[in-house]
Amino acid sequence: MSDSLAYAAAVLRRCDELAALSEEEGRLTRRFATPALRQAGEVVAEWMAAAGMAVRRDAIGNVIGRLGDDERRTLLIGSHLDTVRDAGRYDGMLGVLVAIGCLERLRDDGRSLPYAVEVLAFADEEGVRYGTGYLGSGVVAGRFDPADLDRRDSDGVTLADAVRAFGGDPDGLAGARREPADLIGYYEVHIEQGPVLEAQRVPLGIVTGIAGQTGGRVVFAGEAGHAGTVPMALRRDALGAAAEFVTAVEAVARGENGVVATVGELEVQNGARNVIPGRVVLSLDVRHAVDPVRESVVSRLHERARAIGHARGV
Repeated sequence: MSDSLAYAAAVLRRCDELAALSEEEGRLTRRFATPALRQAGEVVAEWMAAAGMAVRRDAIGNVIGRLGDDERRTLLIGSHLDTVRDAGRYDGMLGVLVAIGCLERLRDDGRSLPYAVEVLAFADEEGVRYGTGYLGSGVVAGRFDPADLDRRDSDGVTLADAVRAFGGDPDGLAGARREPADLIGYYEVHIEQGPVLEAQRVPLGIVTGIAGQTGGRVVFAGEAGHAGTVPMALRRDALGAAAEFVTAVEAVARGENGVVATVGELEVQNGARNVIPGRVVLSLDVRHAVDPVRESVVSRLHERARAIGHARGV
């Protein structure tokens, strides 16, 4: 086995080790500020230290390993350690572990760099626990909204209390911001979460743009009624309107090059087999690398939703 393959194999073994650290039996789930995330961070910190890095945690709980003089400008490399529910074993973790592996290779080859390098293992990217993503990178970038500290999880625990229990400092989040003048840039290795490279049998791609994201919820409120007694012409079926909107989302997105749009959640409230749906709530996720294009699509979809509702009396 070549040296490069040996380092790659070590990265994959470590991915397997981290994938075993989960909140749930039989599947990988690791939310922000949970014991499973703490354990994953401790393991990663050990690997960082063994690679010769000085290791610390910032106010939100990001694990940071630094190699190089404190006076030098810094290149940041990393990704996140938290996961969605029932996650894959490479999303996020791979970027952290490849970064550690690169610094191990430099150390073993006896090479040094004319700048400092920091490996960042973000404590939250997915936003599963508190419904707001990018907590880890948001703190580093100085984009954290202090109002989010009042958010509560499904058990009623505020974000501020979760940060404290995790060993962080809610009052120190603003001070954890990194100054752009001190940084060279940021790199992240990530799995392809789509079929493009795989279909072309290309092993590696370089990202040229990151799609902006607009998300929200659409509510269709009609009138519930008995499925056997309300004539079709008199129905105000919220689910029928929602179904028409879902197909409209698909059609609009296909008409704009590079746009992707998804309805990933749909709830028929108080639904039953013999009841005409009176209220439906669905999610909307629209993405494109150019903000005005994305905003135009979102605006058109809002107009389409209103038109569907008007035509159907919902």
